[in-house]
Amino acid sequence: MSPFWEQILGTWREGGLLLFLLALVCMGIWGHFLRSRQRILCLIRESRSLEKEMQGGEIPELHPERFGIHVLLQRVLADLQSGAGARSSFYDREHECMQAARKDLMILAALTAVAPLLGLLGTVLGMIDTFDAVSAMSGDTAVKVAGGISQALVTTQFGLVVALPGVFGISRLKRLLIELQAHLGSLRAQWLASLDLMQAEGLAS
Repeated sequence: MSPFWEQILGTWREGGLLLFLLALVCMGIWGHFLRSRQRILCLIRESRSLEKEMQGGEIPELHPERFGIHVLLQRVLADLQSGAGARSSFYDREHECMQAARKDLMILAALTAVAPLLGLLGTVLGMIDTFDAVSAMSGDTAVKVAGGISQALVTTQFGLVVALPGVFGISRLKRLLIELQAHLGSLRAQWLASLDLMQAEGLAS
């Protein structure tokens, strides 16, 4: 085995079980960030596309097989057919859409907060091992002290490193959510204007 991989395995052994938990948290952070980012970007693209289609004042064709904004507008139309107000219905469906988009952000924030806490837990456990070794005063005290300090430092370092992408990911997703909300507001204005125009043409005819 190469010295590089021996060093990696040695680091994992020093960190103990907490490093495996941190690895799972790391995968969860990246998984939720990438999934949420992709979902929000798809909603933004759909919003932009529908905004362009509605510039002529016409209601665009909705595709039942799609998700996201198309489903939102289909639900608004269903609400209108059941007698609900257009504006209040759109606000309600828009709120549902934003809440769904924020779910992964909340989970990502929780995982980002867990990572340094696991690192801190490793620090506490490493210090406990260190103090136990000092109090035992056996022949291998130096080895035990070194092992406890290694565990404390390694888990703290990994906890902070794992949390950093989550912090930047949360900031990025918040900016995307602000952009999505702006597009939904613009789409809502065009949608309501198109409905008013269609109603006016229906009364005129």
